[in-house]
Amino acid sequence: MSPARWGRAALAWAFEPDCGLRLQAFRWTLTFALLVYTVAWSLDAGEWLTAAGYHVSPAASRGFQLPVPLLPAAAVPVFLVIYIGSMVAVLSGLRPRLFCWPIFLGLLYVTAADRLAAFSMNKIALAAYAVLLLAPWASADAGVGSEPEGRGERAREAAGEQLELRSRWPIRILQITLILQYLGAGICKLRGDWLESGQVLSLQVQGVFMTDLAAWMVRALPTWIWAGLQHGALAFELAAPLLFASRRLRPLAFVWGVAMHLAIGLMMYRVGFFSLSVVAFYVLFLDADTLRRLIGRAA
Repeated sequence: MSPARWGRAALAWAFEPDCGLRLQAFRWTLTFALLVYTVAWSLDAGEWLTAAGYHVSPAASRGFQLPVPLLPAAAVPVFLVIYIGSMVAVLSGLRPRLFCWPIFLGLLYVTAADRLAAFSMNKIALAAYAVLLLAPWASADAGVGSEPEGRGERAREAAGEQLELRSRWPIRILQITLILQYLGAGICKLRGDWLESGQVLSLQVQGVFMTDLAAWMVRALPTWIWAGLQHGALAFELAAPLLFASRRLRPLAFVWGVAMHLAIGLMMYRVGFFSLSVVAFYVLFLDADTLRRLIGRAA
């Protein structure tokens, strides 16, 4: 294939129109993961958003992001109602593009208010929602422009209206984001001692997020099982570009990845929220027909 044909193929891969179903499904799964995380986090919302918790002073923030104004205690419930209510609206199919804005702005504020405690999930979700908000939606009855917001997506789909993306670049960016997350994690492990010692994973699960199951596993399981789990996770992360890029290997990627993240959630409690948000990206690698079947069964 000539360079010109390679270039045209690459442009088509990145920018051709798309039915948009994968991006809609991802918006739902990402919002669901964020809702689960937020509900658990909201139990300690006062520690994050008010002066009751520890926050770095402006004097100690030189060279870093300056702290944003904190909320009075009475405003926290109002903030949570708007923030969580917007997530429920998106999950219900009620003007999802519109309600992604308060989710994005709320997440931005939460992340900035306590940047030292903000989870990795916050930063990744911020980038993902930014892509969702910039997505070039079009529909059969709206012409070229933003996603129509007059009715819920479910109602429009029931009426036979097809939501479409004028360009699939948001899907490609999000797919690449997932692959780079895995590959980057694998490379960091290689630069550490994951190959030199089979006890790294068993030591890591004994942190602040350790669950009762992890405590039992540390006591009961032999070292060779921990080494197998450790090297299996490393192999998955390093092989992620191949596993997710190949349609034939994607079923293996899904099973392997879900098993790994399920184990993380069972052994390290709140780290499981991050695992759930990562698995939310998997729907971006499903074809439209498979998604329609899954949505039909769920309905």
